[in-house]
Amino acid sequence: MGIKQVLIVDDSRLTRMIFAKVISNHHNDWEIFQAENGTKAIEMAKERQFDFISLDHNMPDMTGLDILPTLKELQENAHIGVFTANVQQVLLSRYEALGKKCYNKPIDEQKILEFIKAGELA
Repeated sequence: MGIKQVLIVDDSRLTRMIFAKVISNHHNDWEIFQAENGTKAIEMAKERQFDFISLDHNMPDMTGLDILPTLKELQENAHIGVFTANVQQVLLSRYEALGKKCYNKPIDEQKILEFIKAGELA
């Protein structure tokens, strides 16, 4: 499948570490980038194209809903998945209306691999 570039956007350092570890274990040749907030993610998205972007909903500077339109514009071909502990149906419906799947936190290997597989099939 070749080398892919992954951007992990989450204010939780632990979540970023777990996500990166799972990807590295299954795709050790993929390049992994991390952003601790939405502002940093937008900066990084302006610099390079990503194949996969995992997006946290609740971050200190902006929500996933705030950043998603900009990410979609800058990263037209990226597979973007939202990882959130906020499982309110209204919120999930808003992401679904934008064409994005939500994965419930806490994250685990199965959810991360499901996200990657969905992107490979897209």
